[in-house]
Amino acid sequence: FGNCNISVPYKIKPELGEFVRTHRILYGQKKKGINDLLSDEQMDRLEKVGFCCWAVKGAVEEEDGNCNAYCENEARDYIWNVRLAELSEFQILHGHMNIPSDNKNICQWISEQRLEYCRKELGEYTTMTEEREKQLNEIGFQWNEEALARNHDSKWCSYFDQLIEVEES
Repeated sequence: FGNCNISVPYKIKPELGEFVRTHRILYGQKKKGINDLLSDEQMDRLEKVGFCCWAVKGAVEEEDGNCNAYCENEARDYIWNVRLAELSEFQILHGHMNIPSDNKNICQWISEQRLEYCRKELGEYTTMTEEREKQLNEIGFQWNEEALARNHDSKWCSYFDQLIEVEES
């Protein structure tokens, strides 16, 4: 992991997850001057280990709207890289990127990447950078649904042929 950005709830140690959730709120409130429940020393210690007020739970979330723009961008980049790694790992393990629909996080992320790519092609504001596009292309990302459908049809035919072979034997 290499950072303090654990998800809440944190199944491995629920009490640590609760500590992080509470301190994200307190951290954000102190940054905004809403309360003074954390000492300056505690704030310094949290910041030195890379603590930020954003949460990772399938997507970027703000704790009570207390995140600043830097943390939000950092969180989005972190989530983007996590999803890219998950997609790449899935592709390596299964030889394709036809993610099952029950994996909502990656499926939604894939849809968002296609949307951002379309926005880029239309010259609209987008989060799809040249670097992100390059990274997706490097793992064989399919940008349009037609390519996915052709791939799916090809796999269907392959499995159907295997089924016939089993039936005939």
